[in-house]
Amino acid sequence: MTRAKFGFSAHPDAISDLRQLPDAIRDQALLHLQDLVRGERVAKRLEGRLEGCHKIYLGVAENWASHRLVVQFRDSPPESQHRREVHLVAAGPRLDYQVYRSAQNRLGRTGINLPTGPGPAEEARVRAARAQSVRPAQAGASPAYTTASPGFATSTAARRAR
Repeated sequence: MTRAKFGFSAHPDAISDLRQLPDAIRDQALLHLQDLVRGERVAKRLEGRLEGCHKIYLGVAENWASHRLVVQFRDSPPESQHRREVHLVAAGPRLDYQVYRSAQNRLGRTGINLPTGPGPAEEARVRAARAQSVRPAQAGASPAYTTASPGFATSTAARRAR
């Protein structure tokens, strides 16, 4: 039998999640968790509000990938014999992102304190895109300038043809 590479822990509600899974899915989940602890399986990295978490696909036959496990790889407590541990955050159906919402709630990542708007670089690009160019009305005209009307674009060749 392969020795454990990682410790294991779980959010208390994640244990309840496991109990509520269909039997075949639960058996598969437990085998996947065992493989993760032994270092024999990899999990796909998540992004966004679940940055730092990983997902494992679960499902059988026609319902393949119908369920997910959401785990974190994190430092173990000092009293553990392992330096790192697999922490089960949530288990459940993928339908309507239910398992991901559960994981976000359990980790306190519901978006309340997360930045929602664009950052400074994005804001600068948006302002630049919205700015209207100032051009001479026609070649050789007086220094009076006009702005292009919003939503109206002409190519450089079309302007020269005028």
